[in-house]
Amino acid sequence: MNQSVRLAGTQGAWIVMSKARQVLVGEDPLTYLPRKSVQEYAKGRVIYSLEEPSDKLHLVVLGRVKVSTKSEDGIETVSRIISPEGLFGEAVLVGGRSQGAPETAIAMDPATLMSWTRAEIEQQIEREPRLGIALSQYLVRECIELQERIESMAIHKTPERVILALTQLARSMGTPLPDGSTRLASLTHHTIAEYVGTSREIITFQMNRLRRLGLVRYTRRYIDVYVHALEQMLRHQGISVQPENAAEEDPARRLAASSTGTA
Repeated sequence: MNQSVRLAGTQGAWIVMSKARQVLVGEDPLTYLPRKSVQEYAKGRVIYSLEEPSDKLHLVVLGRVKVSTKSEDGIETVSRIISPEGLFGEAVLVGGRSQGAPETAIAMDPATLMSWTRAEIEQQIEREPRLGIALSQYLVRECIELQERIESMAIHKTPERVILALTQLARSMGTPLPDGSTRLASLTHHTIAEYVGTSREIITFQMNRLRRLGLVRYTRRYIDVYVHALEQMLRHQGISVQPENAAEEDPARRLAASSTGTA
């Protein structure tokens, strides 16, 4: 799975380490998007759906948003969980409301969003062309992450997919704790099942197994994930994962150092 890291001193750059150890560097769209008033959404409120498609690009300021799709047989799959500083509703940039993607976005927590119409984005790109480049890079990153998730679902068995999902979610949305674990805000087994592409019962079985092994602990309020231990388990099974300490390794450090040195 990819991990994106926002770097201080790099003028809003982000860096992604892909599972193939490719380092992908790009500009941050938030550097160029104009500030607007925010909207509040209660937990569980639908932000947009297939019946009421999005006509805006959204930024999560606070809270989390679940973006999901539903197959013809009614099976729902979570494509992304958006945390603060994440964008969603990108389909508006290529087709507008009438051609929006067949997906649903729901506030997982009380959420605060900032939003822009397609016309506002296009006007801002005319004023600041680098926004167009930054958005293109951001979308490529999202496509790569989604492609790797699809490959994971096709190649790996459910236990490995659960571990990969937990490590990816922990790295992208978690908070490090002193004991070496990473804390995720509450995620139900049902939501994890939709993210992994399996049943809630299987997720409950796998989570109990990982808890007995001391690799996770959880309550109704949080999930603590021992990311490095889980990734080491995957490596022992021959599954390629992000190199240990990749976020602190040379590529990111060199980028941050060179940007600071040339400022």
